[in-house]
Amino acid sequence: MLKVGLIGCSLCQDKCWENKDFLAVREGEGVFKNVGAAELIGCFTCGGCPGKQVVDRARLLVKGGADIIALSSSIHHAGDGCGCPYYENIRKELDKQLKSVIIIDTVTNSGM
Repeated sequence: MLKVGLIGCSLCQDKCWENKDFLAVREGEGVFKNVGAAELIGCFTCGGCPGKQVVDRARLLVKGGADIIALSSSIHHAGDGCGCPYYENIRKELDKQLKSVIIIDTVTNSGM
């Protein structure tokens, strides 16, 4: 079973991401439908704007066994007032720094 580390927005963490993203990982639904059910090994926030700790926290998740780093829907979701203005920079930096780890976005499914 693949192991997933989840990173969400520190400003929106109490509004939206935990309930739907945790379920998607556990049930293999949404962007995880091609992966199947996975084990959530941990979750962090980005560390605050502009994603100050996102790479370091993703590395901790990888060190803990994550095969996949998933960006929470709170980082790239604008429908409920959340959405990170630094999303593109965060995504590019994770792709650059974690070349051997799949990075997925829980909205667009990019990276899978």
